[in-house]
Amino acid sequence: MIRLENITKRFTDGQHTLTVLDALSLQVDRGEFIAVTGESGAGKTTLLSILGTLLLPDEGRYFLHNTEISASTPPSTLCQLRNREIGFVYQDHRLLPQFTVWQNILLPTLATKSASTDDEQQRALELLDFMGILDLKEKPVTILSGGEQARVAIARALINQPSLLLADEPTGQLDAANAQAVADLFRKVNTELHTTVIMATHSSLMAKVALREVRVHCP
Repeated sequence: MIRLENITKRFTDGQHTLTVLDALSLQVDRGEFIAVTGESGAGKTTLLSILGTLLLPDEGRYFLHNTEISASTPPSTLCQLRNREIGFVYQDHRLLPQFTVWQNILLPTLATKSASTDDEQQRALELLDFMGILDLKEKPVTILSGGEQARVAIARALINQPSLLLADEPTGQLDAANAQAVADLFRKVNTELHTTVIMATHSSLMAKVALREVRVHCP
């Protein structure tokens, strides 16, 4: 499903250049659940950004579903790919506070049209039930607990039925009980929805829930 070949990524401020990823290679099969671990600054978030096509590598090659993602890939193609094939979950959830749970979950369906379809709304109901938050459907997200907000964020990431779910420190702001619940939920998404999950985490609990651990090191 994913193949990275000698990926290198550098950042510069005009005077200094920092190499974050250096000749990293990785293969991910469809249906895997991978935890990306490593110390702060090792490039976990950068790796997820490249996998999500938010960043392009300076060197090396990235293939998703046997299609190479490169600087020559049109931006419109990347946008369509992200919306159709990739779901994102962030540590701070990034829910829109002016919208309800229901509206937040359906938001990605409005990328190319003004209204969600009946099928998409049915999918949203199924995800609310799957996440155990059906009773929160019409609640404003601002009144939810951290664990509830995490569930909404995961449901939103799954609304377009992506083949790949990327999660960056999804339990970083949660207490131990909620972190365990979210960890179990990611495992459920992987096993029951057959979604490939790649998650960057400092948490040993989350790393143990994954089926494989990939550790990145500072160059």
